[in-house]
Amino acid sequence: MRSQTEGAGTSLAREQAVPEVLVKSTTPDAVWRDHRNQFFLEEAGKTTRTMIGLGCFVQLAMLGVFFHAGYPTWRVAALAAFYVLFAFVHKVMVTRRGRDPHKVEAAFIQMSVYAQIFMVGSAAVTGGVHSPFLPSVVMPSIISLLFFGPYPVARWTAVGNGLLIFAMVCLPQATVGPSLPATHYTVSVLIGLGWNLFMLHLLVGKLTAMSNRAGNSMACLREERVSEAVAQLRRLQSVGAKVAHELKNPLASIKGLCQLVARTPESERTQERLAVVSSEISRMETILNEYLSFSRPLEDLKPETLDLAAVARDVLDVLAGRADQAGVTLDLDGTATPVKGDPRRLKEALINLVSNAIEATPNGGRVMLRVRTSATGVTLEVRDTGRGISTEDLERLGTSFFTTRPNGTGLGVVLAQSVITQHGGTLVYKSTVGHGTTATIILPGQLSVTPEPAARAAMVEARA
Repeated sequence: MRSQTEGAGTSLAREQAVPEVLVKSTTPDAVWRDHRNQFFLEEAGKTTRTMIGLGCFVQLAMLGVFFHAGYPTWRVAALAAFYVLFAFVHKVMVTRRGRDPHKVEAAFIQMSVYAQIFMVGSAAVTGGVHSPFLPSVVMPSIISLLFFGPYPVARWTAVGNGLLIFAMVCLPQATVGPSLPATHYTVSVLIGLGWNLFMLHLLVGKLTAMSNRAGNSMACLREERVSEAVAQLRRLQSVGAKVAHELKNPLASIKGLCQLVARTPESERTQERLAVVSSEISRMETILNEYLSFSRPLEDLKPETLDLAAVARDVLDVLAGRADQAGVTLDLDGTATPVKGDPRRLKEALINLVSNAIEATPNGGRVMLRVRTSATGVTLEVRDTGRGISTEDLERLGTSFFTTRPNGTGLGVVLAQSVITQHGGTLVYKSTVGHGTTATIILPGQLSVTPEPAARAAMVEARA
């Protein structure tokens, strides 16, 4: 069973809904930013329409003040055009970039540039340094600093904002237009300041909430990684103890037989004893290979187009000698469309499954491989006429160190399950006591390689 610590880490991570984008980042800072950006996008998608609607209301109020003050019509029309263009760009940027957290920061920089142009342009056509929009021209720099923090991108945004303001200040009075009357100026400034304060309050609140959520996700992820490391350490410790136990008996047998051969080299049983020594050495080699495969990380697949029936035929050729010694007949039936896969890894998985079927089948029995094309891809069945597996044992099949064979380790099924999972396939067992067992492998028509973390998780579940 998995430790309580491991289960707690996993459940916490699920509760915090750690984004899939995590697997694309490498450093903790990048992971945190990706989390923050993901959560920020989720919130932005919920409030974009509301904010554009409120912005339209505020802008209409500002336009009403200018109309009431008798401001030149073309300047008021230019102000309205500036806002319509900015709202359209904002909507497009959120819609197009809202599905990829990795593009949020680039989109935010572009939005800051557009906001600077909108703010400075609005001030430039409504009085310049005497415009009621003047207090708002620094807002893009403030928002950029809040979002990015004290990093070069925020400083460069502020520099660009300053250059635009300087250019506006240098414009002649005839270009920027007349000043508003005092009363209208005061009303418009109050409207602008109120809107800016509301925007700052909303943005700071959202950034704070998103930062907290990102921090919680990172903490849960860290807990999960620590739990996995602890569980892996315990598994490796168990592997070491099991290896020592498994090798102890054959080593003792080899030692005793070598002593007997040394004392009576001319004995008629010398060849028989040496054969036993060779058998025990082969057994030790098998144990070491299985445990090495079990403890090392999953290898990357090297996919190519292959004929699964040809792979199955090669497996039967490899195991023909073992089947002959056991008095078991091997059969292969059917064909299938080519699939994408790693032939070496799939062959290794099939050898484990067919070997188990041969060992479970009594003298005179049969092991049949059936390959066929199905609606979901390609299906391969490994069916034997052996003793079968009870319902209780079938539920534990695929668990490390569980086996119904006297000299087995239970790792062959674990390795086969991991390889098939890494190919995006499934492995299902059906068995009837006294009638045999069927292992069904289903592989997708197009290779859908399971990412290493997911494949490793499948192996962890099998080992637990």
